Amino acid sequence: MMSITFKGHSQTPDSSAYSWVCLMARLCLAAVFLYSGSTKLIHWQAAISEFEGLSLPLPAVAVALTVAVQLLGGLAVALGWRVRLAALALAIFTVIATLIGHPFWNFEGPELQHQLTTMLEHLAIVGGLRPMVQARR
Repeated sequence: MMSITFKGHSQTPDSSAYSWVCLMARLCLAAVFLYSGSTKLIHWQAAISEFEGLSLPLPAVAVALTVAVQLLGGLAVALGWRVRLAALALAIFTVIATLIGHPFWNFEGPELQHQLTTMLEHLAIVGGLRPMVQARR
């Protein structure tokens, strides 16, 4: 059983403080995907142009699938509905999207640092999703 300590008091998965921590973690991670998905939806043509720049086949379909995964997965995580499945889908999506969209190994200088930083940030998001995938409830 996992426990968290707040001001010297141990919190277990059955405590209300632990539940609040889990809720805040879900909302923080969901916000990343809800923002990204809604931005792509609002700026649809710009998103298609970005995906064309990545040489993706059928960029409009790729954008539609991306928006669907980000919005539906983000909503599910935020609302606490089928969190394990949603977090797993978002983690897999994030790994694939990061490898496609931020190939740091193809860059040099400042752009290498930018792409590598972005890749590491996305890796941290995947790390944040991991406990949700493994949660028992």
